[in-house]
Amino acid sequence: MAPDSLAAQFQGHLDEFQISLEPSALNYLTSMLAVMSMSDKAKDVRDATEMFLEEADVDPEKINQFYATLSKGNVKISSETLTSLSTSTENPPADPPKPMSAIEARRMKRAQKKAAAAASPSPPTELEPKIVATAQQSRFHRETLVTSSKDIDMQTVNITVNNLDLLVDAHLRLKEGVRYGLVGQNGVGKTMLMRCMADNILAMPSNLNILHIAQLETFDESTTVLNEVLEADKACTTALRDYEALRAILGDTPHSTSSNSAQLNIALHSILISRMETRVIAAQQLAQKRSGARGWDARKAQIVMETEFTALKAQDPQVYVSQDMASDLITDVFDKFALIDLDARKAKARKILRGLGFEEAQVEARVRTLSGGWRMQIALAKALFVGPDILLLDEPTNHLDLPAILWLQEYLINETAGLTLVVVAHDRAFLNAVTTETIILRDKMLKYHAGSFADYESTSEEQRVRKQGLLDLQAKKRAKIAASIQHNVQQARATGDDKRLGQVASRKKKLERLGMEKTEDGKRFKVSYWAGYHTSARADIEMEKAIRTMAIKIPDPPPLRYHGSVFTVKNASFRYPTSDKDVLIDVSLDGVTQPTVGEVYRHPSLRIGYFSQHAVDQLTLTLTPIEEMRSRYPGLSEQECRAHFGTVGVSGNTVLRKIADLSGGQRNRIALAMILYDAPHVLVLDEITNHLDMGTVDRLVEALEGFEGALVLVSHDVWFMKQLMEGEEDDGDDDENDVKEERTFYVVRNGAVKRWEKGMDAYVEAVMKKIKK
Repeated sequence: MAPDSLAAQFQGHLDEFQISLEPSALNYLTSMLAVMSMSDKAKDVRDATEMFLEEADVDPEKINQFYATLSKGNVKISSETLTSLSTSTENPPADPPKPMSAIEARRMKRAQKKAAAAASPSPPTELEPKIVATAQQSRFHRETLVTSSKDIDMQTVNITVNNLDLLVDAHLRLKEGVRYGLVGQNGVGKTMLMRCMADNILAMPSNLNILHIAQLETFDESTTVLNEVLEADKACTTALRDYEALRAILGDTPHSTSSNSAQLNIALHSILISRMETRVIAAQQLAQKRSGARGWDARKAQIVMETEFTALKAQDPQVYVSQDMASDLITDVFDKFALIDLDARKAKARKILRGLGFEEAQVEARVRTLSGGWRMQIALAKALFVGPDILLLDEPTNHLDLPAILWLQEYLINETAGLTLVVVAHDRAFLNAVTTETIILRDKMLKYHAGSFADYESTSEEQRVRKQGLLDLQAKKRAKIAASIQHNVQQARATGDDKRLGQVASRKKKLERLGMEKTEDGKRFKVSYWAGYHTSARADIEMEKAIRTMAIKIPDPPPLRYHGSVFTVKNASFRYPTSDKDVLIDVSLDGVTQPTVGEVYRHPSLRIGYFSQHAVDQLTLTLTPIEEMRSRYPGLSEQECRAHFGTVGVSGNTVLRKIADLSGGQRNRIALAMILYDAPHVLVLDEITNHLDMGTVDRLVEALEGFEGALVLVSHDVWFMKQLMEGEEDDGDDDENDVKEERTFYVVRNGAVKRWEKGMDAYVEAVMKKIKK
């Protein structure tokens, strides 16, 4: 058979089996088959071409029939034959199967994967984001995978989520025992960076225990809050479980007898299986996340571990567990238990829970009885209790009241020695008090500042002022030198003086040397510091642009044309339906919840905008912001929705993305936009700053300062409250007809609402005194 006839026959066979391939794949196959012939083994032809059929999602049985008939020449395949291929597996041959070769085993594995994918349920509506994270695999980094160093130093870190670059060639550096504040605008990828570190997507050093608070947001509903925190320490929990299993057989003495040997062997075999299963799960997770040469090694180790695990489970405990093995394992279990101080563990867990605001009854309550906010505090308590090498806290102050925040602040400062901490928080006072260094995520890069966020802000402002002065001075020098060059050129032409032309050349060289006279660290600039090819003799003075945060505009409410009180509460109390105790007395803030007893009077045209802590949770994650807006206000056009979202700084393609794909701060803006559309007369804002970045909080303060309606704030953010409640004093030049603005603090405690006559600093100081007692 001619060499090119195989290619023609293969292509004709594809048509007979109704298999269509991509044109590029078909061209490649044709050129490859042109140098082959039917004299080659059918197995070689199949090995060279089968992958293209598999990529085209051709049924495995259909592939087998395709190659079985290919070597027999052109065989006409009817539609009945094609249909029967899908049902042929229901009637397998009676002959026993032959041993499979390595290639046949690979084909079978691919077929099983496809069958499993076909049988798996349809994916959920909210899909997991596609994350691609890479970093430079240097020799030093490979060594950190097995050494005891607790520092992280990774070059060229790249993170892409759904084809959107979050980090490009960034430098990730964490030093042991340092408390970092991670800052950046909403949506730049702070949470995603933490996730990639904690989930080992970035292939972090394996000797480090890195914990992200989001990993602890799964709970055992039936256990108590205290036990949930205690069981967060997996190693200790496993040691206790193994000890209890052996203690039930041996008692308090680690010695076996002939009467209990059979039962003991079963218990020891179960402990060995449990330990091996933990190692297998870790190996599987590692093999999934690694790629390249290290991924190949991880998958080989996974296969070996799975084989050993299967063999271990098949062993007879009475035969497998030897006397020496039993003695060693019993000693190991009892030694690990001896190192555990049960009372100290419980005391530490109780201290953390009480510090975060849990009452004694709540500590012993079942997890299922607590709401979402309390569960977030349980997750935070678990993270503090475990005490990993690197702790990643993403907005830990959310859902905490001020006393709990101040306690957490003191705990992180005084009780976490040697622990590396990375905190993302919108609370400036908390961030400045806790952190010692700052990581700035900006322009898809990571920049580092040796100081708190407040120090970074002041230093950045000083640098901008200094460089602006340098730019102004340089502009004056440039103008002066240019004027001198022009004057000397004119004089040289008029008088024919060649010396003037020499001065012109000297002035031009001086003009080229204008630029940075000192480096960023204050050293005198030298050309040797500036490697590479450049178009000028010195580096230009570059001013770092300030981060631009979109402004927030709050619409002024329409006038009510009424001079009396538009909202009045008399002797009002409130209790939850499942409670027999009043939790709030003499006030109702939101205007929606009706008091249990008492009277509430409101103007019939009064509109109240209520932003609750759960306003973001009420958004439909599968919709886009525009779809969510139009579902609440059906008459709006897309352009009107875009215009309204623009008033809260949400614009561009952001309004076309699913709400599930937006960051917490972006969702907060969306929820605020929904409330502001009706132009409320009274704004009740409950923890509005949650998830917002620093710049957005600044813009929000500016917008609320200009709001013409009434404002009720509930917030744990000390800086935010001070900006709005302790603003600049009036200068006395206001018009006599202007309504005097009243700013008052109220403290809610023990069911009562009392006026606080002192300032915010005095309240913080009073709370701190109680915490330190």
